[in-house]
Amino acid sequence: MNLLNKGMDMLKNVKTYWKQPPEGKYMSFREIMAYSVGGLGAYSVFTMAQALLLSTTNVIIGNTIGIQPMHMYVMYIISVITNIPLTMVRANMVDNVRYKEGKYRPYLLRMGIPTIAISILFVFTPYAKIGYIWRCILIFIYNFGLQFFYNFFYDAYENLIHVLSPDSQERTNTTAIKSMIYSFSPTVTNFITPIIAEKVADGNMYDLKVYQWLYPFISIIGVALIALVYARTREKIVIAKTHPMKIKFMDALREVAKNKYFWIISLAGWLGFLETCTYVILQWLYNYAHLCTPEQYSFITLIRGTAYSWGMVFAPFAIKKWGKKNVLIVTNIFNVFCLAMVYPLMGSIWTVLICMYFNSVADSFILVLNPTIQADIRDYQQYKSGERIDGMFGAVALIGSFVTMATSSVLPAVYEKYGIYSGNGYENMYDILYNLPTLYKLIGVLVILSAVGAALNVVPYFFYDLTETKQKAIIKILQIRAMFEDYGNGVLTDDDMISTMELIRDSKEKINHGKTDIKKLKHSGASKKEIKESRKQNEAYEIASAIINELEHFSTKQAAARLAWAKSVIENGIEGIADITNGEITRAYALPADTKEEKAIRRQAISDARLGVRSHKAMAKYYPNGIIIFDSDALTALYDKENELAEKKALLLKRKADKNEIKEISNEQRAVARKIKILTEEQQHFAQSTKVYTEAKKYIVQAENYAKFGELDTMYNTMQTERQNTQY
Repeated sequence: MNLLNKGMDMLKNVKTYWKQPPEGKYMSFREIMAYSVGGLGAYSVFTMAQALLLSTTNVIIGNTIGIQPMHMYVMYIISVITNIPLTMVRANMVDNVRYKEGKYRPYLLRMGIPTIAISILFVFTPYAKIGYIWRCILIFIYNFGLQFFYNFFYDAYENLIHVLSPDSQERTNTTAIKSMIYSFSPTVTNFITPIIAEKVADGNMYDLKVYQWLYPFISIIGVALIALVYARTREKIVIAKTHPMKIKFMDALREVAKNKYFWIISLAGWLGFLETCTYVILQWLYNYAHLCTPEQYSFITLIRGTAYSWGMVFAPFAIKKWGKKNVLIVTNIFNVFCLAMVYPLMGSIWTVLICMYFNSVADSFILVLNPTIQADIRDYQQYKSGERIDGMFGAVALIGSFVTMATSSVLPAVYEKYGIYSGNGYENMYDILYNLPTLYKLIGVLVILSAVGAALNVVPYFFYDLTETKQKAIIKILQIRAMFEDYGNGVLTDDDMISTMELIRDSKEKINHGKTDIKKLKHSGASKKEIKESRKQNEAYEIASAIINELEHFSTKQAAARLAWAKSVIENGIEGIADITNGEITRAYALPADTKEEKAIRRQAISDARLGVRSHKAMAKYYPNGIIIFDSDALTALYDKENELAEKKALLLKRKADKNEIKEISNEQRAVARKIKILTEEQQHFAQSTKVYTEAKKYIVQAENYAKFGELDTMYNTMQTERQNTQY
């Protein structure tokens, strides 16, 4: 009966909050469902494109098209290298290109449709009629396109959750719902693929005919559902309304490189590169050992696909109860055990299925954890740097590409050692796996490597300490910073001011309540309810402490030292940047560093001195005859003109207007785009040359805004008094 009541309450909530989010939340149920159901389309396209990307284990490129493993490895290396500048372009576009739709939504259709087109072209190319060298060239060209469009599309959909809500638990819940829904896409695809293969290719799952039947159908569903995500979601970032959403590439790169949590998560991925070695085992046991029929294998893939539902259902509850770090560690340790158990049980595809099923259960938690952790890391980045950086994380992650290039040679070497190479005496080099002793020896090695990879993967997570409490405090601090910045710029709304001032007052009250010693409380025989309530109060106390520390930041010695530096920079003016020398860095290093506070002051002074030297070098390079002030109004006018022309063209296309009229608009758009490119480059040169001045001014303005807290407090009291009088 209690379960029924909960179900009824949930349905009522869905109806009540279908279009408007619940109090304290950011996403309505309609938006959650649009993002989640749209995931069916997105992941259909992901499945399609991922099967075609160059890698050392790609069965379509290696088995079907017949590219040799070591040649695939060389092509993969070249592909990774060429992807480096493409990643930088994508990062810069996400962080700096202005679209009214937001950071990620504009790219859902812009990048999704080309991804589909390239994938279709890939599988319909008649490789049998093309020479080996030209096959390699064509595959490389297709992958060059996929590297840009697919990766951009993947990032746009996956990272969209980072900006749909600043609430970490809400992001977790939405990710779980999304994962539960989108998982039907690869599950159904994997289920019907062997059935299609049996009908059109005599059971050969690696025949291109299978994909020629499958991919057009996937494409239609993909485009329709991606459009749903675009139309029914809205991005929400906790940042001041007037805060400029533009950051120089190298500055963003430098800031992200300081993010310790980014490196912890990245290191875990790099160390666990061997973990995916077992992904081919079930398929090999079916295709080469014939341990089951095509119908049974379809059933096996369907069953394994359901394993991912467990994490999608239980991950939000587990994270809420134990936290992301603990769930990460436990599921990864469980993963090691599951993978290791494959070794003694690989004689039967059904026992291997059991092990891989529980391996997938553990992986399913990661599917929910990873996007929510990535979102938390970006919140932390904004808190530390003051800038909302998203795209540049992908650019810094390019360092991992070089790690991957080195580690990716391991698997081809293992394959070659066990006979998978051109000229091994078989028509298809992989046909050697029909030799069962060779097959089982290779599977045994892959299992061992995979278990080792999973064990290495878990180690960095022990150093991850961005707790849920810290993340909540970060979001509230960002809200406070936005209030002061908007107030200083004269755009603060009454609603934003009231909600933030109430947050501050509430924090001051919670600080007075102090913190409870949970261990003592347990020893005193307190009830579970009392302990649970005390934990909540302790969390509220920690968040309140962080908020009060933020409000009192400019009364610290560290802030006073930096304010003194900032004022000296402003007094010298922009022209004074030309007089900055390396001596500034030397003097910063000479500062005392005996206490924690002194170390913090010294660290900031070194960073500021280096910034000054970089600005000096940029000014000497771009303005050898003296600085020229950049006209930002001219660039803003061009952006407005660009948007105006885009809307005008869309209207003409909708009306099916005269082609010459549309062509005229297109020509005008290109002319505006050229002017924007020129002014954008000038803006970057000016920003780079005056960065130290800009940062100094920004810090002084922030200090001045925080000093206006008394004014805001008076305004809040007056507003509350007026409301009370109105009620009476």
